[in-house]
Amino acid sequence: MVARTLALEPTERARQESVLIEQFPLLPGFERAGTVLLYVSVFPEEFATTPLLEHSLKLGKRLLCPRVDRAARRLVLYEVADLARDLVPGTKGIPEPRLDARMADPVQVDWVLVPGIAYDERGFRLGRGAGHYDRLLPTLRPDVMRWALAFDCQWVEALPVEPHDIPLDGVVSPGKKFTRT
Repeated sequence: MVARTLALEPTERARQESVLIEQFPLLPGFERAGTVLLYVSVFPEEFATTPLLEHSLKLGKRLLCPRVDRAARRLVLYEVADLARDLVPGTKGIPEPRLDARMADPVQVDWVLVPGIAYDERGFRLGRGAGHYDRLLPTLRPDVMRWALAFDCQWVEALPVEPHDIPLDGVVSPGKKFTRT
């Protein structure tokens, strides 16, 4: 899946990223959410999430980003008010919130954008294998909307599902949309 995404022709990739950035504020539940959990993209196959982070801050939303706690094998959420000040290189060089940033409880999240490398039409996702989001998602309130944005090439017919997998409420790519509701 990573190879498929990296094989996107640069002009087509830029077009799809532009569509994803436009679609982001229109995702169900985002507009009314006060506290949003977004991830910081760093891998070359991921679309650039910095415009989404900036847009959320511009709208006055409380922005949370995860930091990997390797010892506990979990994500810890921190408030990010200024991208340049509050994000520093963390695990695998991924920009993460500073350790001295304000920590947040997962129950404070109103809406979340979930990363993945593949998605299916049932709303399931394939992550990177560490299980960080598999452990985080069940700690969120049941009413929290869980969405993903993807390139068109990241869709697959069906992903293998394990008992701990939680389907997303929706996945949007430039050419396709899945929504549970």
